[in-house]
Amino acid sequence: MNKAIVYGALLLALTAAAGISFTGGSVPDRTEPAEERRERHSASALAESHAVRTSTAGDDWRVVQLEQQLASLASKLAAESAARRHLEERLEMLTSEIAPVHVSSDQRSTATAPPIKSAAGAPSTDAAAGTVPYPESAAGGLTAMERALVAAGLDTQSATDIKRRRDQLTLSEISLQDLATREGWMNTPRFAGEMAEIDRQRTSIRDEIGDDAYDRYLAALNQPNRVAVDDVLLESPAAVAGFQAGDVVLRYGDTRIFAPGELVAATRGGVAGETVQVEISRAGQRLEVAVPRGPLGLRIAESRGDPAES
Repeated sequence: MNKAIVYGALLLALTAAAGISFTGGSVPDRTEPAEERRERHSASALAESHAVRTSTAGDDWRVVQLEQQLASLASKLAAESAARRHLEERLEMLTSEIAPVHVSSDQRSTATAPPIKSAAGAPSTDAAAGTVPYPESAAGGLTAMERALVAAGLDTQSATDIKRRRDQLTLSEISLQDLATREGWMNTPRFAGEMAEIDRQRTSIRDEIGDDAYDRYLAALNQPNRVAVDDVLLESPAAVAGFQAGDVVLRYGDTRIFAPGELVAATRGGVAGETVQVEISRAGQRLEVAVPRGPLGLRIAESRGDPAES
């Protein structure tokens, strides 16, 4: 009896062991060992860290590139601004030099006569010739710019001083461009900064002599000094205000207007929609119209007018 019990127990134990073996073989253990799990997480963290470093490095490089591009654009802008000023000054001089060519010999003889003073004390404009007679004392040895400044009402010494200061700044810009080109720092922040410093010293002729004298100066050079209305857009602010084709815009708010660009710039300043008084000339009469600040709805063009009538 005892042997039977022992044999039965052994048989049960063997059967259980066989069952465990079969079960283990048929269902794989999906539990990941802790060491392998740590290795996998460590590799994933390293990959993510590398990706972050790569992304950060790429962003830093893009920032550096953008800063370099910005510095290059600033330098190019400074150079182009200086070149544009040179062209404007050259055009101004050429215009003043070409205008006398169209004047007849009789008109040339009167050009050296003392100017006829208007009621306001300014030299009057010869409507037929389109020029302002130059004072006799200013005719010899002066440049076209100086003669125009004298015709605008300045004395010869003041005209010469203005010309000298402008020439000195122009020479400084030319010298800076030459030096930067020779040494290879033309399109750099250094060039932009030094060019900006020269530009800060420059004062426009209009600011130096004032609006009234500047009006006479433009007339003496036979350059446009008025803005004429060619057309008024229907239902525009200008149409509502009463603008008409043929009107001449003299002043926008507190700003004297001598060129179309000045009128456009004035409409874009201040507070949009605020009421602005605009002074115009219509058939020899001065009128004021009120408009909201902003686009007027006008087609405008440069024109010429008699400074004595402004």
